[in-house]
Amino acid sequence: MSKSDIAASRVASSRDALSWVWVIPLPAGGFRVRAFEVGRDVIEADACFYDDDMSIVHDEILSSIDDIDDSVRRSGVDPDDLDAPWKCDFPL
Repeated sequence: MSKSDIAASRVASSRDALSWVWVIPLPAGGFRVRAFEVGRDVIEADACFYDDDMSIVHDEILSSIDDIDDSVRRSGVDPDDLDAPWKCDFPL
């Protein structure tokens, strides 16, 4: 894994939302694995959105890169689907 963010789309809890998992290297070391959902209408309108517009469905801070795959699986995504954010239409 590089020192860049990686992401993958995931199945949302409703048809009215879109969802992604995001793996973020932390400046102090370790990683954050966060899955969130945003209203489909917000994304399709290409509108800016903020934390209050997101529903966090999975959030873990990990100290080791070795724990990322298991955390991503717990979020509902196959770790092999992770890639550069622009390859999965990641909105941030």
